[in-house]
Amino acid sequence: MKGFVFTFRNNPKALRLPDLHQSGRDFRQLLRRYGVQAVFAALFLLGLIIGAVSGRGFGKETFEKLDLLFVTNIDARMDMSVFNIFVSCFVSYFLFIFCVFLSGFSVWGFLTVPMLSAVKGFTVGLSSAFVFSQYRLSGIGFYILVVLPGTVLFLFALVRYATYGFRMSLGFLRLSMLGCEHEPQLSVHIKAFVKKTIFALLSVGGCAVVDMVLWVLFANKFDF
Repeated sequence: MKGFVFTFRNNPKALRLPDLHQSGRDFRQLLRRYGVQAVFAALFLLGLIIGAVSGRGFGKETFEKLDLLFVTNIDARMDMSVFNIFVSCFVSYFLFIFCVFLSGFSVWGFLTVPMLSAVKGFTVGLSSAFVFSQYRLSGIGFYILVVLPGTVLFLFALVRYATYGFRMSLGFLRLSMLGCEHEPQLSVHIKAFVKKTIFALLSVGGCAVVDMVLWVLFANKFDF
């Protein structure tokens, strides 16, 4: 009569407990790599919530005067050419990239860069609340289909570039407080930051193209 013989081999890896020290080190590396970006994204969401809550307290005339920051003057943009739509979208994004660039070369940039992320979120929340309240269902569909895709793409570009600007500002802060011997590679960081700026501008151009294409294709489909 045949039988089955089961053999159990000692497997040290199967019995090994998780390495808490290695897990802690991996978490610190993850936090060091993405922690600043996560903070900026959280500030953007905070500004978005505050802007959405307070959006109904502003009049239409106020938004029309600040059309560079808010996508609210829909009637005016309907009459624009394709190129003017692109320029309008590009400028609204470029202003924040330019402010981050200036903050990166300032010792106070480590304070102003997080504020810029929150302000951008505030403008997005403010404009969305205004469009929703002004145009109801048409405004919701318009914002989701036409405005939101470019805004989401710009959010990723802004958070990533703001991280570089924040670290660049910290480098200048250490230089001003501790001296050149503690920032021996500052010129290398400046060159890298300039390259990141060029990439950020290309990303802004891509976001503006997305906005322009969606605006041309779908904006006239809504009844305002």
